[in-house]
Amino acid sequence: MTMERKENEHEVRQLTELSTSDFEIKDGQPDIIKWKVVNTAGQDLGTVTDLLFDEGEQKVRYLVLNLKGNIWNMAERAVLIPIGVAELDAVQDHVILPNITAQQLIVLPDYVRGHAVISANSELYGHKDFNESNLYARRQPGSYEDDIPFQVITRIYQEENEAENAFVLLIDNGFSEKDLKVTPYNPLNSVTDPAGNTDTEFIGDGSRDEYILSIAAGSAEQAALAHRILDPE
Repeated sequence: MTMERKENEHEVRQLTELSTSDFEIKDGQPDIIKWKVVNTAGQDLGTVTDLLFDEGEQKVRYLVLNLKGNIWNMAERAVLIPIGVAELDAVQDHVILPNITAQQLIVLPDYVRGHAVISANSELYGHKDFNESNLYARRQPGSYEDDIPFQVITRIYQEENEAENAFVLLIDNGFSEKDLKVTPYNPLNSVTDPAGNTDTEFIGDGSRDEYILSIAAGSAEQAALAHRILDPE
């Protein structure tokens, strides 16, 4: 959604909830309300319950994330995530928050419906975290693969060389480098609550990176081949 920017770029005004407005998502773009939100490892973080947009600019600024059912057992509540931080899964109707940590979520304030009064400062919204195009990048031609893959396969490795060896093995068996991706992922080792208490037991020690290998398989045959290569009996 685009329009000309208003002359007064430093005003403070209330953002509008899409679900209670007369606006709708632009044709050709998915409505992500009610979509599951996951991290890079595919672990549940919650659900998108609304989008907040600037009526004057006609631009989405935040998604509202309800943390119910999150992997870290945080209490159910709603928080705001800048729209440019999120990505859409290339195949499934999921929203991805890459590299998000429990610590980053736990310090976010609660969002109360109808109380999003936020600066319209153009310098703030010029930041990449508010770039709407980031959200759709995985579903646009050439961003991950020219066509939507038949299946996205992921494997997590404890050592970088294990992920690299699997990467090379797939290349040697005919996979294209553009369809493969290795992403470092460092699980958080602890969570500190507002009172300063730290719990290191229910999340894991997070003392080192893990490595996520993603394969965009273009057909059922290619997906089956990837499984045979990665999971030899």
